[in-house]
Amino acid sequence: MNQDSLFILDGYSVIYRSYFAFIRNPLRNSRGQNTSAVFGFARTIMQLFQRYEPGYFAVALDSIGPTFRHDRYPPYKQTRDKTPDDLTAQIPIIEELLEALGVPQIRVEGYEADDVMATCAAVARQRDMSCYVVSGDKDLLQLVEGSVRILKPDKSGLQEMDRAGVFDAWGVYPEQILDYLSLVGDSSDNIPGVKGIGAKTAVALLERFTTLDGIYQHLDQVTSKSQQTKLADGRENAYLSRDLIRLVEDVQLPLELEELRTERLNLSRAVPILLREDIQSLAREMGWSETADTGAVAHPSHADGLVSDRAADATAPSAPGLQGELPLEEVHGPSGEPPQGHVAPDNSPGSYTLVTDMASLEEWIERARKAGVCAIDTETDSLDEMSARLVGFSLSFAAGSGCYCPLSGPNGEVLPQQEALQLLASLTGDTGVVLVLQNAKYDIKVLQNHGVPLSRVGFDTMLAAWVLDAAAGSFGMDALAERLLGYRTTKYGDIVPKGGSFAQVELETAAGYAAEDADITLRLYHQLEPQLRSRKLERIYYDIELPLIQVLAEMEMTGIQVDTGYLAQLSQELEGRLQRITDEIYEIVGYQFNINSTQQLQTVLFTERGLQPRKKTKSGYSTDVSVLQELAKEDPVPDLILQYRRLAKLKSTYVDALPKLVNPATGRIHTHYQQTGTATGRLSSKDPNLQNIPIRDDEGRKIRAAFRPRSGWVFVSADYAQIELVVLAHLSADPGLQRAFREGEDVHRSTGALIFQTAPDRVSAEQRRIAKTINFGVMYGMSAFRLSRELGIPRAEADRFIEAYFATYPGIQQFVAETVQRAEQTGRSTTLLGRERSIPAIHSRNKNEKSGAERIAVNTPIQGTAADIMKLAMLRVAEQLRAQGMQSRLLLQVHDELILECPEQEVDRLRGLLEQEMTGVMELSVPLQVSVENGDSWGAMH
Repeated sequence: MNQDSLFILDGYSVIYRSYFAFIRNPLRNSRGQNTSAVFGFARTIMQLFQRYEPGYFAVALDSIGPTFRHDRYPPYKQTRDKTPDDLTAQIPIIEELLEALGVPQIRVEGYEADDVMATCAAVARQRDMSCYVVSGDKDLLQLVEGSVRILKPDKSGLQEMDRAGVFDAWGVYPEQILDYLSLVGDSSDNIPGVKGIGAKTAVALLERFTTLDGIYQHLDQVTSKSQQTKLADGRENAYLSRDLIRLVEDVQLPLELEELRTERLNLSRAVPILLREDIQSLAREMGWSETADTGAVAHPSHADGLVSDRAADATAPSAPGLQGELPLEEVHGPSGEPPQGHVAPDNSPGSYTLVTDMASLEEWIERARKAGVCAIDTETDSLDEMSARLVGFSLSFAAGSGCYCPLSGPNGEVLPQQEALQLLASLTGDTGVVLVLQNAKYDIKVLQNHGVPLSRVGFDTMLAAWVLDAAAGSFGMDALAERLLGYRTTKYGDIVPKGGSFAQVELETAAGYAAEDADITLRLYHQLEPQLRSRKLERIYYDIELPLIQVLAEMEMTGIQVDTGYLAQLSQELEGRLQRITDEIYEIVGYQFNINSTQQLQTVLFTERGLQPRKKTKSGYSTDVSVLQELAKEDPVPDLILQYRRLAKLKSTYVDALPKLVNPATGRIHTHYQQTGTATGRLSSKDPNLQNIPIRDDEGRKIRAAFRPRSGWVFVSADYAQIELVVLAHLSADPGLQRAFREGEDVHRSTGALIFQTAPDRVSAEQRRIAKTINFGVMYGMSAFRLSRELGIPRAEADRFIEAYFATYPGIQQFVAETVQRAEQTGRSTTLLGRERSIPAIHSRNKNEKSGAERIAVNTPIQGTAADIMKLAMLRVAEQLRAQGMQSRLLLQVHDELILECPEQEVDRLRGLLEQEMTGVMELSVPLQVSVENGDSWGAMH
């Protein structure tokens, strides 16, 4: 216990640190509001009281208005970025939390928090008290003296720094910190220092001359003439900097020392604030517990018994430095209801059952029906759904419990497969039960292959987590359980040996693993479902993403046929071309070498051929695509290398790989669509990645020609025309761009005519190419530098083109500016239908990160809305194919194109259906246009 110690916390330093600690994955409450700073700040105070038990405690805050330093030096702190809006919004909550905890706050107008802390430290020294300053601010290191220490927050908690610690970290002692900073300056506060004097030089100078005055008194003894000149020129700035950095130790404080006595925190008043902000983990540390029957709250209106263990037992001893009872009314509020949208995460261990007889299975399924919600998970012997054998399935209808139903195992009694799956089918077909799954598409395909239809998924936790925050990282169950529930799941590798199968796991062990999967899926549902509602993301989730699972599953299971004989011939053709390119390279270079060896290629290009390296890497000089493209302007070898690499990649990635992906049972390739693979909402595919097949060149067309319809059928392609530009025209409401689309003009030619101030029919091919590059580039935030490289023109000319473009389409320029501004205010960007994308780096102080975030902010509404339109089109087309009883079926979705397979007699009918459904999927100010073709191969179309 530090009864006679004063702890003073640097409020804004800890607030900023807490906010930016989670900048890549912000903490948010159920209303979508950022709570990272609130969480980090409260956690720091909790750690302080648990570890140090301070007798006196206060939080120092900056003056709201300017300080004497601004009067002394007007540019002071002018270079600082504007405080992010979602951080500013948390400061009143933090102040409310401090008041609830009973923590004194000290703010003195005209002075910074640093001055308040310096004064508090001086008072402590006068009283012979220990003083601990909690801050990561280097300016405060000058306070370290005797009983005054710094507690610096870091990843491991709080690092205590005394005089020796300061020297170890900075190379100077605390009494030299002021002069050290006066020399090097501080860019974050716009303090100039001495230009050209860096950290190493400053340390060396102070080691020799001790103080700033000592340096200038013996300036002629500085051995480096260059340093002498810099110091002489920067003398005025050095002393100005010292005045700005020196802390004031005699500020008139509004509180006496005794008023800072805070031996205990009033937790009972703080918990409701934390619960309101959905920070349950800290509320739990403060003594709150939730005691509903299942250990989780399914819905705010179902939350019973939100009471603290301490409220139940008023005589229980308090944790060190903590106190506080938690009356029920303080948590629920006067109405007895918990905070709106609040759902307590449940990380308690579950209780799981192994079901090996039909009577027990019937009982579990009946109870699931009565519960009205049930999580289902399958266990198989393979990740390939088309060939996976179902080993068992698990169910959970109440959080904290679940059962595993084995259909096979190494030994022991298992359920009869046919009868068990019939019972399961009765549950999956019950429209009165919400079926909850994690990665439902996999289970749909596995169960369908075993005769259990699962055409109605009520909730997919993986998909919900992605819709809520597509930038959060992994959406696998293990990651979600840890991130959202604080629960560490049993890992597959913990129970299945490497190279082994789940079917070989002992049944009791398998039950614990498999039933936990269903249980955690249900718990995640209880967390995620209310967040979707509170964030108003129901339309994106329930109307688009969730029903799309079934469409994608059917497309994947249908697959697409490829002509393996044709691919074998194409492989030989490409091999011949690669050999001819190789021979030409060898002839120019004069000898044979390994073209695929980066080291040997570096020698050829930069040593023997004397080309100038463009970029350096750890292993030498870069030979990536961008470098080779630059070098190709000077020498023929780099261009040949580019041709070689491109053909070799197409051959290995597609021509030789596609035949190996043909399923022997179906004779077709079954690609996998990833709904959670991008942040914009676009679909991606893998095994194979069909979206990376080149679109416009001859080689790409030849590869696509290998994809063939079944005998007697044809392919039909429906491709949205310039959908992203159409969306941009709608969002920007630019009259010029909208007119071009409405009148059916060639938009790129129209843009070229306006930029180059000529008639459309006089726009040259080169001018149209420039206009097209800018049209698409502006959606991706293309800079003048990038445009100059794309077009091979001077930077100044690229600047003129962009200026002319925005002058031509002022609505687009306004759209870009307003979109970036909204992202800065909210930390996210939104599509037309409400899909959100978090953009943490929009507040970055790094120029490149900030620019990248602005590009994302502008592109997201455009590309994301285009993705939403395509998904809605897929749903409408699939629905109409079923409703009209047509045999035609969706096969592929690539970029802005749908590929279908249909009997020859349905071609005209299908073409009309596609045009009607795809153009009518969304009403925009500019009409959607679709190009429909048919052919006997994918490559035969466009």
